Amino acid sequence: MNNDNTFNEEQDEDLDILGVIFKYLRYWYWFVLTVAIGMGWAYQYLRKFTPVYAVKASLLIKDDRSKGFGKDIKDDFSLNDPKVIDNEIEVLKSRPLMGKVIDALNLTVSYWKEGSARDEELHTKSPIKVNTKDLTDYAYGNPLYIKPFDDNKYQIVTADQNILGTFDYSQLVKTQHGTFRVFKRDSVTIVDSTPIKVLFQSRDGLIGGLAGSLQIAPLKEYYSTIISIGLQTTVPDKGKDILNKLLEEYAFGTLEDKNREATNTLRFIEERLKLVTSELGDVEQNVEQYRRSQGITDLSSEASLFLGKVEENDAKINELDIRENVLNEVDRYLNSTQVGNIAPATMMVNDPVLNSYIDQFVQLEAERSKLAQTVQPGNPYLETINNQMKNVKQAIRENLNNQKANIQVSRRSLEALNSRLSGSISTIPRKEREYVGIKRQAGIKENLYLLLLQKREETALSYASTVTDSRVIEAPFLTGQVQPNSKNIYMMAILLALVIPATIIATKELLTNTVQSKKEIERKTGLKVFGEIAIKPKENKGEIIDTGSRSFISEQIRMIRSNMKYILSNDVHEGIANVILFTSSTGGEGKTFVATNIAASLALLDKRVVILGLDLRKPTIHSYLGVANKKGISNYLIGKAKAEDIVVSTSINNVYLAPSGPMPPNPSELIANGRIKELIDELKYSFDYIIMDTPPIGLVTDATLLAPYAEATFYLIRHNKTPKMFLSTIKELDRKKTFKSFNLIFNAVNIKKSADYGYGYGYGTQYGGYYGEDKSSKGWFDKLLAKR
Repeated sequence: MNNDNTFNEEQDEDLDILGVIFKYLRYWYWFVLTVAIGMGWAYQYLRKFTPVYAVKASLLIKDDRSKGFGKDIKDDFSLNDPKVIDNEIEVLKSRPLMGKVIDALNLTVSYWKEGSARDEELHTKSPIKVNTKDLTDYAYGNPLYIKPFDDNKYQIVTADQNILGTFDYSQLVKTQHGTFRVFKRDSVTIVDSTPIKVLFQSRDGLIGGLAGSLQIAPLKEYYSTIISIGLQTTVPDKGKDILNKLLEEYAFGTLEDKNREATNTLRFIEERLKLVTSELGDVEQNVEQYRRSQGITDLSSEASLFLGKVEENDAKINELDIRENVLNEVDRYLNSTQVGNIAPATMMVNDPVLNSYIDQFVQLEAERSKLAQTVQPGNPYLETINNQMKNVKQAIRENLNNQKANIQVSRRSLEALNSRLSGSISTIPRKEREYVGIKRQAGIKENLYLLLLQKREETALSYASTVTDSRVIEAPFLTGQVQPNSKNIYMMAILLALVIPATIIATKELLTNTVQSKKEIERKTGLKVFGEIAIKPKENKGEIIDTGSRSFISEQIRMIRSNMKYILSNDVHEGIANVILFTSSTGGEGKTFVATNIAASLALLDKRVVILGLDLRKPTIHSYLGVANKKGISNYLIGKAKAEDIVVSTSINNVYLAPSGPMPPNPSELIANGRIKELIDELKYSFDYIIMDTPPIGLVTDATLLAPYAEATFYLIRHNKTPKMFLSTIKELDRKKTFKSFNLIFNAVNIKKSADYGYGYGYGTQYGGYYGEDKSSKGWFDKLLAKR
């Protein structure tokens, strides 16, 4: 039993799901219509929406730590620091860099081809190019229409293609838009003479828009210096051009910063070389003149020895002078307030500690310069860099002072040695002494000249080998269309097209206050529906049907008749009639119709059936059977007629009727006077079935007064007619056991509208005319459902 119950519950659940599905499928034409409208809307929307594409590139920021003297000094400023990566990102988004890109590509001027659905930007596919000189405010709010005329001329027209003038290409033109020149692109062939719409945009606004549209972020959050650069654009080629130019300008700016230091050093060396070359030439001429005038061909070994020592000493002093000059240049650089000034001659700084300090200071200066372009004064990170620069500058000054002090000590020591050597030279002959002095000056200048030449070559090599601190990993490439997502748009349109009618149908069902389905009856009353009588929209709903036919409704009547034997206690073969009561909630629910057709169906079994018209207030059953209502049950109840006087035959064989008779003033009292029991007891031995057609129980109490005389009660519930509130009344009647064998019949179920019949419930609809009804009325969708 438990297994059977589980099976039944699962089966009911499946039927509920099918019921929900086919409840909506009954309105399939609404779904087809809304889906067609939704697809049409989606198509028009996509037709008017300009596709947006994503263009990406990736850039490697090199980790260059080789410049520093010690890792402990440079580690805090490594490019692995996320702050440094963030700085490079801000530089890539900086307004100056954006301005260079916009100027290089002339993005303030855009070219468009007007279309019926949307305008298309041509970019480099435009057959013309406009170079602006001066633009008016009018130009930024109004497009300029240029129509290619032939290979040598073009026309300026209005939006309505009214010609304003014809001009030669490259001719300087002045209009209300401003002053400009129009050039023909030789690489683009003019296909038609459609006017080109030229739009002018503000450079500042374009810079802000381009910087905001760039999507720049580290490729990975940790341990990576690769930056991903993305841009969404309606023209893929334009997006690629922008990213290419952005990377090019960024690399050029980096090289420019790195080469500025080498340039300053070269300039410093060249200035010194000019001076030393001039002095060296004069000294060499003096040596030559002195030797020629004095006839000196060679020096003694002692003089040569002294001269060599003096020259060596003087070379060291010259080196100290150069170092001091370089240190003075560094000191001047530290005291300079010029933004972006590069430290000069740092390649000539021999002290590695000072060199690392200077590199550190230069890097901080570059960071501050870049950051100052993107943030406001007072920014915490900017202030941190300023404080670090002050600390490094103080360390450099202390180092400079120490080195200068060391240079002074070394110079004094060398000068003291030179003084002693000069005293020794005084002991040699006068001519040799004078020659040693002149030769000494020449040697000093020559050593200084050679040193500067060496430093110049080193600086030139460094300048030539300078490379950017970044490398393009992936050149700009198209990743695909990002907007609109056609698939999602169509899916959304279909979803909305399905949801809207479904919502309307569900709302309509929710607001409907009448009974709509068998499941609803069984769920709210707790009773199983004994039988159903389904009808088609064009089927006869009120008259007596031919119960002998093979129609769908006739078979349903037969099914109810067959199932009645399971609920009736009396065996008709014993000669005692079964008394059956028919009632309903309100009028118009078809109890008289069902009672009459059940009687006709029972008569087909060669059973004698009598119908008692007990609806004394509003009798209608006599009109169904074509019987007069002059004398009837009301006459019997007041004692003015006998049973044989009121029971008459009808047009249906074996079916008799006791009509209601004249309408009494007190129907309930008459029914309660006890004579009705006598009538039923008298008729039990003459008929096989006694059917009582009673008034609606929701309006009067007549049916409850007659309940004790019936072996079975059939309560009529009509589809889309019986109010839902009476379902609780039915449940209460069953709970109180007011009626014996209380059974429900779901009447006049519309096959097209009922949730129970929507999926082919019932033999007639499911098997396509199995019982002989006309199949020609079925539509293609009904046939398809039948096949399914």
